[in-house]
Amino acid sequence: VVAPSEFITNGGFENPEPTDNGGTWQVYPDGSLTSWDVVAGSGLEIQENAVPGAVAHGGDQLAELDSHTPGSPASAIEQKINTVPGQKYRLTFWHSPRPGNGPDTDNAVTLSVLVTSNSGVLVNQTVGTISEGATTNWTKYTFDFTALDNKTTVRFTDAGSQQDTLGGYLDDVSVVKLNCPTDTYTLTKGGTCKLWSEKDLEQGDVFWNFTDVKPADWGKNTISLHVYSNDAYVCLMPKNVKDDENTVLKPETLAGDNALDGIPNGELSSELEFFMWQDNDADNTYDLSEPILVPAGTAFKDIASTQLALSSPAPVTLVGVQWCAGDQALAGTNVTCDGNGMGNVAQTDKTIADFVAYAVQQRNNSGFTCASLNK
Repeated sequence: VVAPSEFITNGGFENPEPTDNGGTWQVYPDGSLTSWDVVAGSGLEIQENAVPGAVAHGGDQLAELDSHTPGSPASAIEQKINTVPGQKYRLTFWHSPRPGNGPDTDNAVTLSVLVTSNSGVLVNQTVGTISEGATTNWTKYTFDFTALDNKTTVRFTDAGSQQDTLGGYLDDVSVVKLNCPTDTYTLTKGGTCKLWSEKDLEQGDVFWNFTDVKPADWGKNTISLHVYSNDAYVCLMPKNVKDDENTVLKPETLAGDNALDGIPNGELSSELEFFMWQDNDADNTYDLSEPILVPAGTAFKDIASTQLALSSPAPVTLVGVQWCAGDQALAGTNVTCDGNGMGNVAQTDKTIADFVAYAVQQRNNSGFTCASLNK
C-alpha cells in the first residue's frame, strides 16, 4: 500500500540531541539544526525525558508545540517537500497531550498541508486528545492528499488556548507516496491499493517491502488464488527474506542490538506479527466461520508453509493477511495491534521478502504436505 520513499526529514525529532537543561530539552529558535523551519513562535522545542510520564512515541525524543516565551505567538513548524502534481501521498503523525497539562483544550495541534504556489489547501484540520493524563497517550492521525504543485508544505501549529510554554506533543511525522493506479485507489483514511491483477510476479515485483515501519503500524492484504485445470494443493510461504539493519542508532544498541549493519543483521521480521485466514465471503474481514491459516501474533520469520486444497473449476480462493508492528491479538473477529510490543531493536530496520505460492496437482500426490518443501 505504501511506497518506501520518505519525504519528511527528521520526522521523529531525533536530531539534534538537546544539550541545554541537563540534556532534557532545548528550544531551537529557527529550527535550522532540526530540518524543520520555524514560521511562528519562539522556536521548536525538542524534549528527551523532560517531563515525568512523557515517553516519545518512537526513539528517544519528541517535539512540543507551544512557544517557550509566554505570551508569544503560537508555535508553528513546517517542511517543504518535493511533490508531483496529481500524485497521491499519505501524511501520518502521532500526537499526545503533555502529561498533567491543562486546560484540556490547551493540548490541541492544528495541522495544515499547503502547496507553496497557493494552488489550494489540501488538508486543514484541528486534532487533539481532549484530556490529559499522568503519561503520554499517543494517537495516530492519517491524511491522504493529492499534490497540486511541485512543492507541498506540511505545517504543524499549536492550537492551545494559552501560550504558556506547555503544549501538545508531536512525533514520528511521515509523508510517503501512494503508488496506486487511479482506478484502484480508494481515497479514505487508510486508503487502499490494488497491487497487482492476476499475474505471474516478475523481477522487481516485491510482495513484502517494509522500509519505514513505526510501532502500531498495521496493514491488510488479500491474496487471490486461481486454479483452472487441475485440483491442486497450494502452499503459501515467505521466501528470500532480507533483514536489513539499515544503520544502527543509539536506542537500538541500548535495547541489546549489536553494531553490525546491513543484511542479514536486521530484526524487523521478528517484530512484525501476522494473522492469515481463508476469506470465504471476500469481505477482507475475518469471520468466526472462516478457517485460520496462521494464528494471530505469529512473527513474520516464523510463518510456516500454509497449505490449501483448491478444486478446479471453482470460485477463486481468497486469503486474508493482516500484519502488525507490535503485539497482535485476536478477540472474536477483532484483530488488534498494540505498538507497545515493538522494541527499539528494529527502529531503523528494513525487511523485504517474497511470498511464494507453490502448487502441485492433487492427483497422484495424496500424501503431499507443504512441510516437505522445507526439507
